[in-house]
Amino acid sequence: MQRTNDLSKLKYIIYIVLILALSFFLPRIIPGSPLALSETDTYILNQSLPEDTFNAFKDYYAPEKPLVDQFLIYTKHVFTLDLGYSFYFKMPVLSLILGRRPWTLFLSMVSLILSFFVAVPLAIKDALKDQRSRLKLISMIALQSIPVFILGLIIQLIFSYRLKWFPSGGAYNVGVQFFSKSFYADLISHSFLPLMALVIGEVPSLYIMAYNSAKKINKENYIIMANYLNIEKKDINKKFIFYNMVPEILGKLNIQFLYAITGSIFVESIFSYPGMGQLLKIATSSRDYPLMQGILLLIAFYGFFVTLIFESLLKKFTTRY
Repeated sequence: MQRTNDLSKLKYIIYIVLILALSFFLPRIIPGSPLALSETDTYILNQSLPEDTFNAFKDYYAPEKPLVDQFLIYTKHVFTLDLGYSFYFKMPVLSLILGRRPWTLFLSMVSLILSFFVAVPLAIKDALKDQRSRLKLISMIALQSIPVFILGLIIQLIFSYRLKWFPSGGAYNVGVQFFSKSFYADLISHSFLPLMALVIGEVPSLYIMAYNSAKKINKENYIIMANYLNIEKKDINKKFIFYNMVPEILGKLNIQFLYAITGSIFVESIFSYPGMGQLLKIATSSRDYPLMQGILLLIAFYGFFVTLIFESLLKKFTTRY
Protein backbone atom coordinates (compact mmCIF):
# COMPACT_ATOMS: atom_id res chain seq x y z
CA MET A 1 0.00 0.00 0.00
CA GLN A 2 2.83 2.38 0.93
CA ARG A 3 4.62 1.55 -2.33
CA THR A 4 1.46 2.37 -4.29
CA ASN A 5 1.14 5.75 -2.55
CA ASP A 6 4.82 6.52 -3.20
CA LEU A 7 4.43 5.68 -6.91
CA SER A 8 1.32 7.84 -7.09
CA LYS A 9 3.17 10.80 -5.55
CA LEU A 10 6.10 10.26 -7.91
CA LYS A 11 3.68 10.26 -10.85
CA TYR A 12 2.24 13.62 -9.80
CA ILE A 13 5.71 15.10 -9.35
CA ILE A 14 6.66 13.96 -12.85
CA TYR A 15 3.47 15.54 -14.24
CA ILE A 16 4.29 18.88 -12.59
CA VAL A 17 7.88 18.84 -13.88
CA LEU A 18 6.65 18.01 -17.42
CA ILE A 19 4.10 20.84 -17.33
CA LEU A 20 6.74 23.32 -16.21
CA ALA A 21 9.29 22.07 -18.74
CA LEU A 22 6.87 22.18 -21.69
CA SER A 23 5.55 25.63 -20.77
CA PHE A 24 9.12 26.88 -20.44
CA PHE A 25 10.78 25.37 -23.53
CA LEU A 26 8.00 25.47 -26.14
CA PRO A 27 7.79 29.28 -26.42
CA ARG A 28 11.58 29.46 -26.60
CA ILE A 29 11.95 27.11 -29.56
CA ILE A 30 9.37 28.95 -31.68
CA PRO A 31 11.17 30.96 -34.41
CA GLY A 32 11.05 34.67 -33.62
CA SER A 33 9.94 34.19 -30.02
CA PRO A 34 10.81 37.20 -27.83
CA LEU A 35 11.45 34.80 -24.94
CA ALA A 36 14.76 33.81 -26.56
CA LEU A 37 16.14 37.33 -26.97
CA SER A 38 19.59 38.35 -25.88
CA GLU A 39 20.40 41.07 -23.39
CA THR A 40 21.22 43.58 -26.13
CA ASP A 41 17.88 43.25 -27.94
CA THR A 42 15.67 46.31 -27.60
CA TYR A 43 13.09 45.41 -30.22
CA ILE A 44 10.50 42.66 -29.95
CA LEU A 45 8.65 41.56 -33.09
CA ASN A 46 9.88 44.75 -34.83
CA GLN A 47 8.09 46.90 -32.25
CA SER A 48 9.96 49.16 -29.87
CA LEU A 49 8.77 48.55 -26.33
CA PRO A 50 8.64 51.17 -23.59
CA GLU A 51 11.69 50.97 -21.35
CA ASP A 52 9.73 49.93 -18.25
CA THR A 53 7.99 47.13 -20.17
CA PHE A 54 11.27 45.82 -21.55
CA ASN A 55 12.89 46.02 -18.12
CA ALA A 56 9.99 44.02 -16.64
CA PHE A 57 10.53 41.46 -19.40
CA LYS A 58 14.27 41.19 -18.65
CA ASP A 59 13.73 40.92 -14.90
CA TYR A 60 11.23 38.10 -15.31
CA TYR A 61 12.76 36.02 -18.14
CA ALA A 62 16.47 36.87 -17.68
CA PRO A 63 17.22 36.09 -21.37
CA GLU A 64 20.94 36.80 -20.89
CA LYS A 65 21.37 33.87 -18.46
CA PRO A 66 21.87 30.17 -19.31
CA LEU A 67 18.71 28.12 -19.95
CA VAL A 68 19.10 26.13 -16.73
CA ASP A 69 19.18 29.33 -14.67
CA GLN A 70 16.23 30.70 -16.63
CA PHE A 71 14.25 27.54 -15.89
CA LEU A 72 14.98 27.74 -12.17
CA ILE A 73 13.97 31.40 -12.10
CA TYR A 74 10.82 30.59 -14.08
CA THR A 75 9.88 27.76 -11.69
CA LYS A 76 10.32 30.09 -8.72
CA HIS A 77 8.08 32.68 -10.39
CA VAL A 78 5.37 30.10 -11.14
CA PHE A 79 5.22 28.83 -7.57
CA THR A 80 4.94 32.41 -6.31
CA LEU A 81 2.06 33.00 -8.80
CA ASP A 82 4.09 35.46 -10.87
CA LEU A 83 3.30 34.64 -14.52
CA GLY A 84 5.10 37.53 -16.16
CA TYR A 85 4.18 40.75 -17.94
CA SER A 86 1.96 41.08 -21.01
CA PHE A 87 3.49 42.89 -23.98
CA TYR A 88 0.10 43.77 -25.45
CA PHE A 89 -1.83 44.88 -22.35
CA LYS A 90 1.21 46.29 -20.48
CA MET A 91 0.16 44.68 -17.21
CA PRO A 92 0.80 41.46 -15.21
CA VAL A 93 -0.41 38.26 -16.88
CA LEU A 94 -1.96 36.88 -13.67
CA SER A 95 -4.14 39.98 -13.25
CA LEU A 96 -5.42 39.61 -16.81
CA ILE A 97 -6.22 35.92 -16.38
CA LEU A 98 -7.94 36.41 -13.01
CA GLY A 99 -10.12 39.09 -14.56
CA ARG A 100 -11.25 36.75 -17.38
CA ARG A 101 -11.40 33.51 -15.38
CA PRO A 102 -14.97 33.94 -13.95
CA TRP A 103 -16.46 34.21 -17.44
CA THR A 104 -14.77 31.01 -18.63
CA LEU A 105 -15.69 29.12 -15.44
CA PHE A 106 -19.29 30.27 -15.78
CA LEU A 107 -19.64 28.98 -19.34
CA SER A 108 -17.74 25.73 -18.78
CA MET A 109 -19.31 24.72 -15.44
CA VAL A 110 -22.91 25.66 -16.33
CA SER A 111 -22.65 23.85 -19.67
CA LEU A 112 -21.21 20.76 -17.96
CA ILE A 113 -23.96 20.67 -15.31
CA LEU A 114 -26.68 21.08 -17.94
CA SER A 115 -25.09 18.42 -20.15
CA PHE A 116 -24.86 15.92 -17.29
CA PHE A 117 -28.49 16.29 -16.23
CA VAL A 118 -29.67 16.05 -19.84
CA ALA A 119 -27.45 13.21 -21.07
CA VAL A 120 -27.17 10.73 -18.18
CA PRO A 121 -30.88 10.33 -17.20
CA LEU A 122 -31.87 10.22 -20.89
CA ALA A 123 -29.19 7.62 -21.66
CA ILE A 124 -30.22 5.36 -18.75
CA LYS A 125 -33.87 5.61 -19.76
CA ASP A 126 -33.07 4.77 -23.40
CA ALA A 127 -30.68 1.94 -22.50
CA LEU A 128 -33.38 0.13 -20.54
CA LYS A 129 -35.79 0.28 -23.48
CA ASP A 130 -35.90 -1.95 -26.55
CA GLN A 131 -34.34 -1.32 -29.96
CA ARG A 132 -36.24 1.95 -30.49
CA SER A 133 -33.41 3.94 -28.92
CA ARG A 134 -30.88 2.86 -31.58
CA LEU A 135 -31.72 5.81 -33.84
CA LYS A 136 -31.07 8.28 -31.02
CA LEU A 137 -27.73 6.60 -30.30
CA ILE A 138 -26.70 6.84 -33.95
CA SER A 139 -27.69 10.52 -33.97
CA MET A 140 -25.55 11.15 -30.89
CA ILE A 141 -22.57 9.43 -32.52
CA ALA A 142 -22.97 11.62 -35.62
CA LEU A 143 -23.32 14.77 -33.51
CA GLN A 144 -20.22 13.87 -31.51
CA SER A 145 -18.09 14.03 -34.66
CA ILE A 146 -18.83 17.76 -35.18
CA PRO A 147 -16.16 20.03 -33.60
CA VAL A 148 -17.51 22.48 -31.03
CA PHE A 149 -16.26 25.53 -32.93
CA ILE A 150 -18.23 24.40 -36.01
CA LEU A 151 -21.33 24.06 -33.81
CA GLY A 152 -20.68 27.54 -32.48
CA LEU A 153 -20.43 29.04 -35.97
CA ILE A 154 -23.61 27.29 -37.14
CA ILE A 155 -25.57 28.39 -34.06
CA GLN A 156 -24.30 31.96 -34.40
CA LEU A 157 -25.23 32.06 -38.08
CA ILE A 158 -28.77 30.76 -37.52
CA PHE A 159 -29.88 32.33 -34.24
CA SER A 160 -27.93 35.58 -34.35
CA TYR A 161 -27.38 36.62 -37.96
CA ARG A 162 -30.41 34.97 -39.63
CA LEU A 163 -33.13 34.99 -36.99
CA LYS A 164 -31.61 37.83 -34.91
CA TRP A 165 -32.98 36.29 -31.70
CA PHE A 166 -29.79 36.62 -29.66
CA PRO A 167 -26.71 38.89 -29.66
CA SER A 168 -23.81 37.71 -31.81
CA GLY A 169 -21.09 38.44 -29.27
CA GLY A 170 -20.01 39.90 -25.96
CA ALA A 171 -21.31 39.22 -22.45
CA TYR A 172 -23.47 42.32 -21.93
CA ASN A 173 -24.39 45.56 -23.69
CA VAL A 174 -22.03 48.49 -23.42
CA GLY A 175 -23.21 51.07 -20.88
CA VAL A 176 -25.49 48.77 -18.91
CA GLN A 177 -25.40 49.32 -15.14
CA PHE A 178 -23.65 46.42 -13.43
CA PHE A 179 -25.70 44.12 -11.16
CA SER A 180 -28.99 45.69 -12.23
CA LYS A 181 -31.94 43.72 -13.65
CA SER A 182 -31.02 44.71 -17.19
CA PHE A 183 -27.43 43.57 -16.55
CA TYR A 184 -28.55 40.07 -15.54
CA ALA A 185 -30.96 39.97 -18.49
CA ASP A 186 -28.00 40.84 -20.74
CA LEU A 187 -25.90 38.09 -19.18
CA ILE A 188 -28.58 35.50 -19.94
CA SER A 189 -29.21 36.63 -23.51
CA HIS A 190 -25.51 36.93 -24.38
CA SER A 191 -24.54 33.60 -22.81
CA PHE A 192 -27.43 31.61 -24.30
CA LEU A 193 -25.80 30.81 -27.65
CA PRO A 194 -22.33 29.96 -26.26
CA LEU A 195 -23.97 27.68 -23.69
CA MET A 196 -26.09 26.06 -26.40
CA ALA A 197 -22.98 25.30 -28.47
CA LEU A 198 -21.14 23.83 -25.48
CA VAL A 199 -24.09 21.74 -24.27
CA ILE A 200 -24.74 20.33 -27.75
CA GLY A 201 -21.04 19.52 -28.00
CA GLU A 202 -20.83 17.84 -24.57
CA VAL A 203 -24.11 15.87 -24.44
CA PRO A 204 -23.28 13.22 -27.11
CA SER A 205 -20.15 11.82 -25.42
CA LEU A 206 -21.83 11.75 -21.99
CA TYR A 207 -24.92 10.12 -23.49
CA ILE A 208 -22.94 7.42 -25.35
CA MET A 209 -20.89 6.58 -22.26
CA ALA A 210 -23.94 6.37 -19.98
CA TYR A 211 -25.97 4.44 -22.57
CA ASN A 212 -23.32 1.75 -23.09
CA SER A 213 -22.62 1.49 -19.36
CA ALA A 214 -26.31 1.13 -18.43
CA LYS A 215 -26.85 -1.37 -21.26
CA LYS A 216 -23.96 -3.52 -20.04
CA ILE A 217 -24.97 -3.40 -16.36
CA ASN A 218 -28.59 -4.21 -17.21
CA LYS A 219 -27.44 -7.61 -18.53
CA GLU A 220 -25.63 -8.57 -15.32
CA ASN A 221 -26.90 -11.52 -13.27
CA TYR A 222 -27.67 -9.43 -10.20
CA ILE A 223 -30.01 -7.23 -12.26
CA ILE A 224 -31.76 -10.31 -13.61
CA MET A 225 -32.10 -11.62 -10.06
CA ALA A 226 -33.42 -8.26 -8.82
CA ASN A 227 -36.10 -8.31 -11.51
CA TYR A 228 -36.93 -11.94 -10.62
CA LEU A 229 -37.40 -10.90 -6.97
CA ASN A 230 -39.84 -8.16 -8.08
CA ILE A 231 -37.77 -5.34 -6.64
CA GLU A 232 -39.25 -2.01 -7.69
CA LYS A 233 -37.91 -0.71 -10.99
CA LYS A 234 -36.89 2.67 -9.58
CA ASP A 235 -34.85 0.94 -6.84
CA ILE A 236 -33.13 -1.26 -9.43
CA ASN A 237 -32.32 1.77 -11.57
CA LYS A 238 -30.96 3.77 -8.64
CA LYS A 239 -29.32 1.24 -6.30
CA PHE A 240 -28.07 -1.31 -8.82
CA ILE A 241 -27.64 0.37 -12.19
CA PHE A 242 -26.75 3.97 -11.35
CA TYR A 243 -24.41 3.17 -8.43
CA ASN A 244 -22.50 0.69 -10.59
CA MET A 245 -22.22 3.33 -13.29
CA VAL A 246 -20.64 5.90 -10.96
CA PRO A 247 -16.97 4.85 -11.54
CA GLU A 248 -17.41 5.16 -15.31
CA ILE A 249 -19.32 8.43 -14.89
CA LEU A 250 -16.53 9.89 -12.73
CA GLY A 251 -13.93 8.83 -15.29
CA LYS A 252 -15.91 10.44 -18.08
CA LEU A 253 -16.60 13.60 -16.07
CA ASN A 254 -12.86 13.93 -15.51
CA ILE A 255 -12.41 14.15 -19.28
CA GLN A 256 -15.48 16.37 -19.67
CA PHE A 257 -14.16 18.89 -17.14
CA LEU A 258 -11.07 19.27 -19.31
CA TYR A 259 -13.14 19.38 -22.50
CA ALA A 260 -15.45 22.01 -20.98
CA ILE A 261 -12.58 24.44 -20.46
CA THR A 262 -10.92 23.85 -23.84
CA GLY A 263 -14.30 23.84 -25.61
CA SER A 264 -15.33 27.10 -23.96
CA ILE A 265 -12.06 28.70 -25.10
CA PHE A 266 -12.94 27.99 -28.75
CA VAL A 267 -16.55 29.09 -28.30
CA GLU A 268 -15.52 32.30 -26.53
CA SER A 269 -13.38 33.34 -29.47
CA ILE A 270 -16.33 32.81 -31.84
CA PHE A 271 -18.82 34.78 -29.72
CA SER A 272 -16.25 37.37 -28.51
CA TYR A 273 -17.10 36.33 -24.97
CA PRO A 274 -14.72 38.03 -22.49
CA GLY A 275 -13.19 34.87 -21.04
CA MET A 276 -9.79 33.27 -21.37
CA GLY A 277 -10.59 32.10 -24.90
CA GLN A 278 -10.97 35.65 -26.12
CA LEU A 279 -7.85 36.60 -24.17
CA LEU A 280 -5.91 33.76 -25.83
CA LYS A 281 -7.17 34.89 -29.24
CA ILE A 282 -5.84 38.41 -28.61
CA ALA A 283 -2.55 37.03 -27.28
CA THR A 284 -2.12 34.80 -30.35
CA SER A 285 -2.98 37.49 -32.90
CA SER A 286 -0.61 39.99 -31.22
CA ARG A 287 2.06 37.31 -30.56
CA ASP A 288 2.02 38.13 -26.86
CA TYR A 289 4.09 35.12 -25.80
CA PRO A 290 4.10 35.79 -22.03
CA LEU A 291 0.29 35.96 -22.01
CA MET A 292 -0.04 32.82 -24.15
CA GLN A 293 2.42 31.01 -21.90
CA GLY A 294 0.53 32.04 -18.75
CA ILE A 295 -2.88 30.95 -20.11
CA LEU A 296 -1.64 27.57 -21.36
CA LEU A 297 0.25 26.97 -18.10
CA LEU A 298 -2.86 27.58 -16.00
CA ILE A 299 -4.95 25.35 -18.27
CA ALA A 300 -2.36 22.58 -17.86
CA PHE A 301 -2.39 22.91 -14.07
CA TYR A 302 -6.19 23.03 -14.12
CA GLY A 303 -6.18 19.67 -15.93
CA PHE A 304 -3.70 18.27 -13.43
CA PHE A 305 -5.76 19.27 -10.38
CA VAL A 306 -9.04 18.11 -11.94
CA THR A 307 -7.50 14.68 -12.59
CA LEU A 308 -6.17 14.59 -9.03
CA ILE A 309 -9.61 15.41 -7.58
CA PHE A 310 -11.44 12.81 -9.65
CA GLU A 311 -8.89 10.11 -8.85
CA SER A 312 -9.45 10.85 -5.16
CA LEU A 313 -13.25 10.73 -5.58
CA LEU A 314 -13.02 7.43 -7.44
CA LYS A 315 -10.84 5.87 -4.72
CA LYS A 316 -13.26 6.99 -2.01
CA PHE A 317 -16.27 5.66 -3.89
CA THR A 318 -14.72 2.26 -4.66
CA THR A 319 -13.55 1.96 -1.03
CA ARG A 320 -17.02 2.77 0.28
CA TYR A 321 -18.94 0.51 -2.06
